[in-house]
Amino acid sequence: MPEKLPEEFAPTGPKLSKLPVRPPPPLRPALFPDEARFALRLALLAGGTELAAWAWIGATAGRRAVVALAALRLLRPLWAWAGTRLSRPALAFALLFVPLLAIGANLATFGALTAVALVAAGLPALGDLCASCIADKITIERRASAFAWLDMGQGLGGAAGLALGAAFAGWTQLAAAAALLVASVGVMDLRDRGTPRSTWPLAVYLRVLRSPLGWQLALSAALTSTLALGRREAGWMSLLAPLLGMAVAARAESRAPNAMTLPRFAVLIALAGRLLHSPPLALVGLGAMFSAIPAATARGAGEMERPLASSLAWSALIAGAALSAMI
Repeated sequence: MPEKLPEEFAPTGPKLSKLPVRPPPPLRPALFPDEARFALRLALLAGGTELAAWAWIGATAGRRAVVALAALRLLRPLWAWAGTRLSRPALAFALLFVPLLAIGANLATFGALTAVALVAAGLPALGDLCASCIADKITIERRASAFAWLDMGQGLGGAAGLALGAAFAGWTQLAAAAALLVASVGVMDLRDRGTPRSTWPLAVYLRVLRSPLGWQLALSAALTSTLALGRREAGWMSLLAPLLGMAVAARAESRAPNAMTLPRFAVLIALAGRLLHSPPLALVGLGAMFSAIPAATARGAGEMERPLASSLAWSALIAGAALSAMI
């Protein structure tokens, strides 16, 4: 081996400038315009399905049918795996069509199939399918931005659905149907580009769950929804509380010392609401969690593990809703 590195790696000549050499500040990854439109449509797809599911949860919290809805939401990795073997747009269309059909049948029978429509809302859990499509289509240096759009879409959809369902339970079916129709604008963006379609094996999900961020974030999400959801009266406070919690958490995120500060803060707010018998305060904590999950995965998860940590957190959040319905 040479004793010295070549000139291009270890220059020994005179400096071209007397000013100190400093690295540039970190650059925020930005999507190209067509990539931004693609990410926005997938965010609408995932967010619309979250809105439909959480609208039903907000309107029917405490009913045992929520357990079946949550069980279907946990099939997120299965749909991503199926997307490697079936047409992704066809799969997404079928999963969206079933709850729309159930809502239509329920309206036609004047509410006789409400439980069926509620359970069917859990079927189109498309977050992982969208994430795998993003991973296949956008190069790694800009992929983080697309994942951020997807996570924010799911968070906004979930918080809006919870607020609408809790405050206006009678309009849940129409809100869910409208959200699913809006979500359908992103279905055709799931087409592949002629390359093999990929997803993450179950072993990788388990490895991320065992990581410090994975299990702490999932546990915090499950605890928050378990504490926050329950029987309550509808009203304006139920409409504003989740959105207020999400807004406050979004503003406070920049001052948080680490990725788990906001999720723990959300758990404490939900616990305070439960102990003080204040459902609106508990919903503030749940709204904060809808904002904390995207923030925590962006700050604490590795580039290749980010969509998996997000998936586990959203699954834990819906599992907490099921646990709340059983106790």
